[in-house]
Amino acid sequence: MSIENTPVPSPLDAMQSGIDRAAAPTADEAKAKVQQEADVSRWFDRIRQARKFDEPAREQYAKDRKYARGDSGFEVDSNLIGTYIDILESFLYARDPDVDVRPSPCSEPPSLEAMRDAAEDYVGELPDMQQAHDQAAAAVLQDSGGDQQMAEQAGKQAADGLRDHLIQKQYEKIRKRYQRRQRDTKAFAETLEIVVSRLWKDARLKPRGIRWVRSALTIGLGVLKVSWQERTAPSPETVTAINDLQANIQRAAAMRQELDEASGTEEDALRAEYERQLETLRNQAEVVVARGLAIDVVPAEDFQVAPGFTIADHVDAPWNSHRIPKRYCDAQAEFELSDAVMKQAKRFAARKPVMVQRESAMLTNSTAADADAYLDASTSMDYSSDTAGDFVMVEEIWDCDTNSVLTGIHGIKCWVKPAWNPTATTRFYPFFVLCTSEVDGQRHPQSLTSRSAKLVDDYNRIGSAEAEHRRRSLPGILFHKGQVGQEVMNKINNSTTGEWTGVETTMPNVDLRKVFFQKPCAPVDPGLYDRSRITQELERIWGVQEALSGSINTQKTATEADIAQTGFKARTSGRRDSMETQLGEMAQYTAELSRAHVTAEDAQAIAGPDAMWPEYTGPDDLRSLVVVDIRAGSSGKPDTMMERQAWANQLPLLQNGIVQIGQMRGSSPADIADALERLLKITAERSGDRIDIDSLIPQSGNAQQPSAPGAGGPPGNGQTPPTLPPIQQSALMGPQTAALTQILDQVRQSILTPETAAAVIQAAYPMIPEPLIQQMVGGVPVQPGAPGPNPPTGQPGQPSQGGSAPAPTGSLVGQPSPPGPVPPGTPAPGVPSPTLSPE
Repeated sequence: MSIENTPVPSPLDAMQSGIDRAAAPTADEAKAKVQQEADVSRWFDRIRQARKFDEPAREQYAKDRKYARGDSGFEVDSNLIGTYIDILESFLYARDPDVDVRPSPCSEPPSLEAMRDAAEDYVGELPDMQQAHDQAAAAVLQDSGGDQQMAEQAGKQAADGLRDHLIQKQYEKIRKRYQRRQRDTKAFAETLEIVVSRLWKDARLKPRGIRWVRSALTIGLGVLKVSWQERTAPSPETVTAINDLQANIQRAAAMRQELDEASGTEEDALRAEYERQLETLRNQAEVVVARGLAIDVVPAEDFQVAPGFTIADHVDAPWNSHRIPKRYCDAQAEFELSDAVMKQAKRFAARKPVMVQRESAMLTNSTAADADAYLDASTSMDYSSDTAGDFVMVEEIWDCDTNSVLTGIHGIKCWVKPAWNPTATTRFYPFFVLCTSEVDGQRHPQSLTSRSAKLVDDYNRIGSAEAEHRRRSLPGILFHKGQVGQEVMNKINNSTTGEWTGVETTMPNVDLRKVFFQKPCAPVDPGLYDRSRITQELERIWGVQEALSGSINTQKTATEADIAQTGFKARTSGRRDSMETQLGEMAQYTAELSRAHVTAEDAQAIAGPDAMWPEYTGPDDLRSLVVVDIRAGSSGKPDTMMERQAWANQLPLLQNGIVQIGQMRGSSPADIADALERLLKITAERSGDRIDIDSLIPQSGNAQQPSAPGAGGPPGNGQTPPTLPPIQQSALMGPQTAALTQILDQVRQSILTPETAAAVIQAAYPMIPEPLIQQMVGGVPVQPGAPGPNPPTGQPGQPSQGGSAPAPTGSLVGQPSPPGPVPPGTPAPGVPSPTLSPE
């Protein structure tokens, strides 16, 4: 072919050819697409088979929910199961549990002996010992004229002295380092408690927890999902939507695309909604990017565990899956899918709401699909036409083998989100499963509803039979039809109250008592319709007392009521223990998530500017610092009376212990007052009443002591404010003050000299500083019989002049010891002490 005949491509043709080549997938891309489609198909087949494997369990879910709803085919029925669920729900989960974070055992300082040994090992390797030995030996050797033995002894003494000094110095250094570490760990534990509690409160744990417990009581299984939502990184799918500016922008973009394709009335409605969305963006009512903890209640029928493992042991299974219904438009906007891809999605519709049905749940043919809240729009018609096809089903697969999370939509042949790795924690799955009654060898737990269903049917059957018996036992009058005509009977039936009605019979002389007589009825035997036995059996199954259900049919003694109350506590405590085990694991998981995602600035915003938040080093750093759990019994309804009684018994012991420990350690009155103030605040918190305790506690200040008559005016008029007497400054109380007062009285009576009294006080009360002791006994003692209250005059050791007074009571010489704790070194009662005799 010649060059002249070759067609020259136009610029538009060249551009289109380039676009086609860019749009056409390469061989590697085509291969990757085929592999992804095969992977998606394999995973969805695996999930479909697992759901078919668990169809009997979902059938039972549907029956249990019908019983809890109150479905019954009997004329007379009572929804006992729903009542028991309401009662137990309020007792098991009445409030959010208290997070308990305490320093881990590895953060505790070692024993004093161990720290001393560490200091000795450190000092023993220093070269300073030999240097001090050589310097001291050389100096002594030079001064002594060559005495080798004396020089060696002096060198040894110098080395030992330096060694003891360095050991003590290193010991103090090690001790302070451990004490600081302990203080930092305790401060971090307090910060972490506040952070986890705040995250739970923001995630609205209480309403989710109540639904979690209700699901477990109804069908035997409740599932919670805890996840951290972060817009800047892949996050688990949640039912609870995060409303922020980015989400609003996504909705506006999807709405704009729908608006371009709409027409007519639909276009006007979409345009109005689109304008409202733009107004929201202009006002910026939401935060720009929301982040935080999200807690969802996962319906049991939407939670799937790999076959071969029990539901309670789902953490050991190789994979868990969560089905999440999502609106069609939201899914397209969130995953940024094209219309061509979204057309592949299987459409779902919400099930119509069903109220109480007048048919027995046991006799109704329930299927596994009856447990699903969203139905396949292509195979079922049990949904509202208004919501037909408005939803798609997102499947989130947590694959523990590859440590990855896969996200797909039923019907779409590719993953709608790239596989991503969740935050590294000590547990992989974010699901927390509550099982009420497990049966050995069974994959699914058994619900309390299924255990009591036949008893409830029998209860309603007896009530319906009794109602039928009563209806057939209505009173009536029989008459002899041949003696009384129809006209007379009509007159009798139409007569009013108190009316005289004439009766004409075919036989004038007949006795009317033989013409009219009472209709015989079968007597009602209450024993045949007694349902107390069934109620007792239901109480054994559910653990609910008769009094808690709102009625008492049988009078009980105080002992019987106490036994019933104890049994109720035992049964509810067992169920609460299972629930709090899961809540404790949830607290640990939340703490690990917060360590990975909460910054120091976030922690300070939550817990205050003094929050301790170390740098995050990995999922194991939390275990080396603190132990995270919840306080036992903190989630249930508090037994206020028992708690107050127990605290009333402990409070005096704590008060006395604080005072005695403070005295033995020589603590200042301010420190003891602070400890008592904290104890008072704890008491007010445990009472459950909102009391502003700070307004009732006296604050520290320069309080004025009442002055003696003639001592001058108050401070500010040139007068010095009075000070406390020395004996009150010693922080002694009770019997110890009485014993010390007797010693000082003996000084005033010249029974003891000030030197002897000072020695006795110093030996008996080593916590009192020596200057304060000298101030106590430094006054001039008076002669025996002198007035004790007057201040002493004269010189120490000389009797003062004054009148006589009665001798002091309770002298320490040859007298019994005062009541209360005996100071160390004090002889036994009645035994004279030579050290206390007068000089």
